[in-house]
Amino acid sequence: MIAAGVNVQETDEKLWNFFQALENTLYPWIHTSFKSALDIANATNGSGIVFCVGNNHYAHAVTSIRAIREVLNSQIPIEIFYIDEKDLSPANRVYFETEFTNVKTVDISKILDPKWTKLGGWAIKPFSMLASSFTEVILIDADVFFFRKPEDLFSDPAYLKTGTLFFYDRTILPNWTKGRDWLLSFLPSYSTQISRSRWWNLTSSHEQESGVVVINKSKSLLGLLSSCKMNAKKERDEVTYKHVHGDKETFWVGYEMTQTPYAFIRSYGAVLGGLAREGDANRVCGNQLHLGTDGRPFWWNGGLARDKNKHADEYTEYTHFATGNRWEFSTNCIEETDHVNHTTPEEQHIVERFIQLDVIRKQQESMAKNGSVVDPK
Repeated sequence: MIAAGVNVQETDEKLWNFFQALENTLYPWIHTSFKSALDIANATNGSGIVFCVGNNHYAHAVTSIRAIREVLNSQIPIEIFYIDEKDLSPANRVYFETEFTNVKTVDISKILDPKWTKLGGWAIKPFSMLASSFTEVILIDADVFFFRKPEDLFSDPAYLKTGTLFFYDRTILPNWTKGRDWLLSFLPSYSTQISRSRWWNLTSSHEQESGVVVINKSKSLLGLLSSCKMNAKKERDEVTYKHVHGDKETFWVGYEMTQTPYAFIRSYGAVLGGLAREGDANRVCGNQLHLGTDGRPFWWNGGLARDKNKHADEYTEYTHFATGNRWEFSTNCIEETDHVNHTTPEEQHIVERFIQLDVIRKQQESMAKNGSVVDPK
């Protein structure tokens, strides 16, 4: 009814009261800041990026935002959401807002009722998109890096048509029936995208990668509200996270639940890095890459390190990328060797500049800890 432009509040009081009661039951957390879901659509404007950053993700986010500003030369507005005062320190908030232009930090507990959401970890991501001041939102993980300006995603034809743009995850761990069985247990009807999904065809246990999610709230608010609902405290503890790995699948499944159109970029998670150091030297190993509609690298997830958890100080080589349907989870390699490509000198130069920024960040942090004077340049 929002999309149809019908103002039930003015035309049918009884029906409006019914909608209000239903909304209070489904989405009680919105009423800290909004009288109704209609107010969410009307209170936003423009386009921007949303990051969800706690103290543990601070270092990744600093380099990622600096890369957007100084290498990609994008000045798109950025909002950084954190869960509460303990999640992101005052010093880190001040750094973001004074070191960068057009960057704002936002305590989500002041916008959406924490009594119902009780946010933690991945769950904050769809809620941050909902709470942001932007109508058109690009959600970006703190350890994501782009080869092109992120706002180029807003011109994608599928996004313009549906108001959404999602990305497929890696193809891993086949013959996983739990996802399909779960969908059949509560979806009485579904779109044709379901039958084409790897979940449905049992070729992968992961369908969507939520390192980047693009949503136009004026076109697809109901789907986003449903995704948020699946990540609220009671729902994620008792249902959602028992069937999926974090927030990832809650985006497209939430849209299926409300029969809201959505679109995926038609390429599965690729790999960006160097040739294998062990085993088949023709395989490419590294971080998860996502391609644009032109088949070239667009963005990747996992940061700049070879392994952010095991080898945080060793930067990945970025000489090759490969596509394929057989990810080797333990090594972060794609087994197929028939779709291996070289990155271009320009793409390699972009990554080299990202790494230079990260090295400087580490030096500044070390100097600050030792009480030295830090030159921000």
